[in-house]
Amino acid sequence: MLTLGPIAFAAPWLLLALPALPVLWWLLRVTPPAPRRLGFPALRLLRDLPVVEETPARTPWWLLLLRLVAAGLVILGLARPVLGPGGAAGGEGTLLLVVEDGWASAADWPARMALAGAALDRAGREGRRAALLAT
Repeated sequence: MLTLGPIAFAAPWLLLALPALPVLWWLLRVTPPAPRRLGFPALRLLRDLPVVEETPARTPWWLLLLRLVAAGLVILGLARPVLGPGGAAGGEGTLLLVVEDGWASAADWPARMALAGAALDRAGREGRRAALLAT
């Protein structure tokens, strides 16, 4: 886990994709080649009609910036940021440990019990009283 001040990243290796944003910018700027023109006699009737829709030759700068910001935010989101990763339970009073023991917690029950046991052991070493509340 990479910690940068109050924010930590659970998957920091995904942050290596951030330097690739200039490559993405270059790919978004590239325009495809112009289509070939072929003469077709039946289109002479349509030639004088007004053009309703035109496509720009380049992507507008604000749209390009919006796409790059969105890509950067996706990369940061996939890196699983955690705010305040410190798991130290401070305080001096009684430790109240609330454990959800329903069927939904069965998948990671051993991990929950290990964390609860560690918290109770830490409270015992500090000489604090502890209470366990099962929901």
